[in-house]
Amino acid sequence: MNIGLFLFVLLFVYNAASDDYDSKVDEEDKARRRILDQLTKTHTVLADGYHLVTRQTATDVYMYRGYRSVGVIFYPIMRDVVDARFTFQAEELHFNSIGSCKAEHVIIKLKHGSYPAVNPDGYAFPKDFIDPAKRDTIYTVEFLSDGQSNIFSVENPKPGNWYAIAYIQWEDPKTESIDQQGLVALCQTILYSDLQVKKQEDVELIDCYSELSLNYNEIGHPSIFKCMSLDIVDPVSLNITVKNDDSTSLQKVAVKIEALSIPTQTNYLVSCAFDPSSEKAQVITFYPHPNSWHYITIETIPENYTKIADCESYRRVGEEEENVYALDDLMRDSKGRFFTFDYGIPTTDLHEATSLVNLTSNAVSSVRFKLNQFLDIGGTFTIEASLLMSLKYYMGYKREKKGNLLAYTDENQFFRVVICMDIGHASLPLPDGQCKYNDVVKPALFILNSTDSDTIYEKTMIPYPESGDWYLSMRIFCDEVVCPCNTSDNGTKYYATEGLVSGGNSSEGANATRMGETECNATVVLSLSSSSCVSGRCSNHGNCMLNTLGGLVVSFCHCSSGYGGWDCSDDSRMDSQTDMILSVLLLTLSNILFFFSIYVAIIRLYYTEAAMYILTMIFSTFYHACDAPPQIHYCIIKGNLLQYGDFNCGLMCFWLTLLAMSLISDRTRANLQLFGAIFIALLTFWSLHSIFTFFAPVSVGIAVVLLSWFIDYRRTREFSLPRSYYRRHFPIGLGLVSFGLICYAFLQTEQNYKIVHSGWHMLIALSVGFLLPDVRRGNEGNAFLPNAQNKIALPICIYPFRRGAGSTQ
Repeated sequence: MNIGLFLFVLLFVYNAASDDYDSKVDEEDKARRRILDQLTKTHTVLADGYHLVTRQTATDVYMYRGYRSVGVIFYPIMRDVVDARFTFQAEELHFNSIGSCKAEHVIIKLKHGSYPAVNPDGYAFPKDFIDPAKRDTIYTVEFLSDGQSNIFSVENPKPGNWYAIAYIQWEDPKTESIDQQGLVALCQTILYSDLQVKKQEDVELIDCYSELSLNYNEIGHPSIFKCMSLDIVDPVSLNITVKNDDSTSLQKVAVKIEALSIPTQTNYLVSCAFDPSSEKAQVITFYPHPNSWHYITIETIPENYTKIADCESYRRVGEEEENVYALDDLMRDSKGRFFTFDYGIPTTDLHEATSLVNLTSNAVSSVRFKLNQFLDIGGTFTIEASLLMSLKYYMGYKREKKGNLLAYTDENQFFRVVICMDIGHASLPLPDGQCKYNDVVKPALFILNSTDSDTIYEKTMIPYPESGDWYLSMRIFCDEVVCPCNTSDNGTKYYATEGLVSGGNSSEGANATRMGETECNATVVLSLSSSSCVSGRCSNHGNCMLNTLGGLVVSFCHCSSGYGGWDCSDDSRMDSQTDMILSVLLLTLSNILFFFSIYVAIIRLYYTEAAMYILTMIFSTFYHACDAPPQIHYCIIKGNLLQYGDFNCGLMCFWLTLLAMSLISDRTRANLQLFGAIFIALLTFWSLHSIFTFFAPVSVGIAVVLLSWFIDYRRTREFSLPRSYYRRHFPIGLGLVSFGLICYAFLQTEQNYKIVHSGWHMLIALSVGFLLPDVRRGNEGNAFLPNAQNKIALPICIYPFRRGAGSTQ
């Protein structure tokens, strides 16, 4: 066969592939531009009274595989907005002409102040993570990528930055099919979104600390006012006076107050009503958000409306007026890395990372620190608090007794500290372990108890913390219980109860009682720090990485070895050690059947082909041993080199086998082997997984085989290979290869990979023994047994090609 003809065919295939690749890129660009043009022309429809704030026309959406695969969208919302209208629409881009694209289930998570911290894959959050119920609401929008518009509205949203993450609904990767490039539809989900807002125009500016006077007849439905609070945590007393020049009976006046946004039926600081006929002036006292805008709505309601509190209950804040607040601003100590910084009491000590807060029973101590938008919200913020106990406690002298009482501190005080955490305001810690802010009562962040060694220290971690001013309010409560202190668990836990000492005498216990303290003090050690991922790492089973999307940065853990979860510490879905070993043994030992190919190639005098089968077996075995989970993997060299060798040698096996099947001279075959080796090496380097990388050399090899068979038959008018080859060996080999290719291309999933891919190894190895024609040593004897007339050696000479007669074996 003329070598020039081969080069012409090779050049033609290369040019066709290049043109196909260029046309594919052009086609993808055209499809994307067409969809984007359609989106920008048809989807930006303004509703009446709304104006467009922002629009995102091309966000790629992928199936959820951790935060490395989510799309992040940013929405700024200004003040005085009564309705934020989000529009979402997803469509499928089809980049090739194979199959069709199905509509995917797209999920949007929307949140104010920071990225939504969610776990769609079902893994539990680490035990120290904050309860999601203690954080701001995360809104969920679900729809299909079928091109339909989906509108989601938030009434009276908080002003500031809102963030959305977009992803396709999670599916177990073990059931996901392994698709070969070029054999399945190439689809990409893109998302269009915009934000339109409606503002409240008639908002009157007033002073929170001055009298608000209005005429009853001028009260709107409702009348809306706003004022700015001072940068203090003290309560505000709002004096409202309603004037009436008419002597007719008046309806009740309802008042709602909310910080940052206009109050709604469910979101407010204060909601009450009063009768302006009996009391024209009404004083409403509430705790504000320091240095923030507050909105007041005033409207009339029916007199018999009873589902609202009386404003008289807000005239005084009761016992809260007796509390003295002390507020300290903490200092930021940045570390020069993404999301890595601390907060503490201002100090010149570069090694100081904690804060000592002295507490007394007659005051509430609050500390404040600020988390910046964009810069600080992509990591994990950690809050640690501990009671500073006496030196004896830390030295292990926790069982020291004074009579039947156990001593814990130098003063033998028994107390507990309640710590509240809030964003934008400070709450009041209560004796029962709750935190109160106006009418809202919620559980405290920490309760530190000096009589229980398990609760002297507490820790919580907040993934993707919200931007804004954070407040930690602390209050100490003295022990007011008459107390001997019982012990349990061999003295490792201590409790303050009204009972007697365990195992003690009743009279002895009665004489050992201690009256409760009315005043006490303590020191709390605070540590406030931020880091990427979880404490800057991802256990020992993942890498801490950053996802940058449109200028927004998110840290996340990329897990390996079957581990999952926020910090890659969850092994609940990981295969057992036995399954992993079995998987590796299947993938590696299945290559043993290549000994059959090597044996057949040697006895039929195909030494070059035998050498390539040996290399393929070696690279495939060690590549799968290296690609195993880290617990059991073994790599003799870098994994990417082994992978390259596996793919390259595998393609060379196909190439050399096809050339061995062709009826060409040894010189032509040697030239084609050389040129094919170079061409396959380039293709493998260009793309390991592209179907073209496999199709190009195989299609050229098949063309060489068929063309050589056709030319030889036209010249001799007979079949030059043994008749048994055409009748038995070739059909069997072709069937094995075909079934192996079907398994490799269409049947592989993550779950059955070890079985199907091992079967692929065995089918290909067996097929070689049937596809290699036995013509170099003559046509006598069994094709699978050595021929006694031909010694198996590695000759330097070239065996002449014998056009054997079409005899049977």
